[in-house]
Amino acid sequence: MPQKLRSYKTAQKPVERRTFPENVQKLLSHVLAWAKDDPQMESVILVGSYARGRYTDTSDVDLVLLTPGKAQLLRTQTFVEAFGTVGKKQTEDYGACTSIRVWYQDGPEVEFGLVEPSWIALPLDEGTRQVLLGGYQVLLDKQGYFQNLPE
Repeated sequence: MPQKLRSYKTAQKPVERRTFPENVQKLLSHVLAWAKDDPQMESVILVGSYARGRYTDTSDVDLVLLTPGKAQLLRTQTFVEAFGTVGKKQTEDYGACTSIRVWYQDGPEVEFGLVEPSWIALPLDEGTRQVLLGGYQVLLDKQGYFQNLPE
């Protein structure tokens, strides 16, 4: 399912290839199906411990969603209900990235980081650079944003 792992060559962090738990695989499959069908969704990347292959049983799933529809998604937040029964959710602001953290009743904790396409514009801002240096996997890239990143 995930495309090849990409990260800056300056990161120099080893990546462990592991099979994701079934509930995470199912979540990623549903998110990708939704994102492929949504014309406003331009890219989905996996970041954090799952992208690095160094997750634990208590790790959350960190996804970055690139969309010109960020404001609408934040306003309604109903898209998170497409992936399971929401037990709890909260919004967290990180500047260019606003996250909706969701605890699903029968699934993993997921952080959906919503960003405008300008988040990936070159030259990268420091926040974007740090996220990507931590390792990422491109799951969907309709506009080819991640093909133009420096290695």
